[in-house]
Amino acid sequence: MKIRGMRLMFKKSKFAVWLIICVVMGVVFILPFFWMISTSLMGTEQIVKYPPEFIPSPATSRSFQYIFENTDFFIYLKNSCIITSLNILGTLVSTTLVAYGFAKYDAPLKKLWFTILMSTMMIPYFVTIIPLYNIYVKLKLVNTIVPLVLPNILAGSGFSIFLLHQFFKTFPREIEESARIDGCSELNILFRIVLPNCTAVLFVVAIFMFVWTWNDYFGPAIFLNDQKKYTLSVGLVFLSKSISGYKDALDQGPVMAMSLLTVLPIMILYCCFQKYFIKGIVDSGLKG
Repeated sequence: MKIRGMRLMFKKSKFAVWLIICVVMGVVFILPFFWMISTSLMGTEQIVKYPPEFIPSPATSRSFQYIFENTDFFIYLKNSCIITSLNILGTLVSTTLVAYGFAKYDAPLKKLWFTILMSTMMIPYFVTIIPLYNIYVKLKLVNTIVPLVLPNILAGSGFSIFLLHQFFKTFPREIEESARIDGCSELNILFRIVLPNCTAVLFVVAIFMFVWTWNDYFGPAIFLNDQKKYTLSVGLVFLSKSISGYKDALDQGPVMAMSLLTVLPIMILYCCFQKYFIKGIVDSGLKG
């Protein structure tokens, strides 16, 4: 009985420790988001007040009015939506074909080519940016959205290929063989049999691409020179720099308001489709 009581006490202590760790980690992650919302609803006097206050009193929408009236927010939003949509669509089509080919068909040196393809994930994007920029300059494609969407349209996402490849490898060959016997073509097998059964994995690929493209600052900052072509991430930095050096430099309300509007779609997307995201990770066989 004594040993059993000690084990029970140990389990309760372990649970308490993990609970405290989770609470602390939750506060660490939530606090910046809460501060962003709070600051975006504060007036100038309350933002610069010391000691700082966490609750807007009174709450005001003047930061959002500033964003809508004095910036090109809706143009940035439109540009981000266009670039993100093209990247998602291009990635889903191209990486599906590449991943399915590697998973289901035999070819000379297939393993070597797949290893080379996967090794591209270890090359930082910043390493290739200079040669890429020189190529696009010679093609006269700088200051267009082409450099931001072309790589993903041409299956440039090694991680997406890997994710889909892991799922396609586990898809039963018997189902595909039955379809071939019935006279189904290879493309029909892919689009009518395989893809309808991997919507969760495709959704995960789309979410990853959405988050990566929506948050990308480096690419648009390098390849886009016209302010009217900026994305939200570049427009946010442009806004932050535009109010620096003036009397209202300490007023970070507009910056926080635009930051909130920028991250809000990602938060809503994850909250609404969390179960599909987790299901897609499980179906692909990817473990953390």
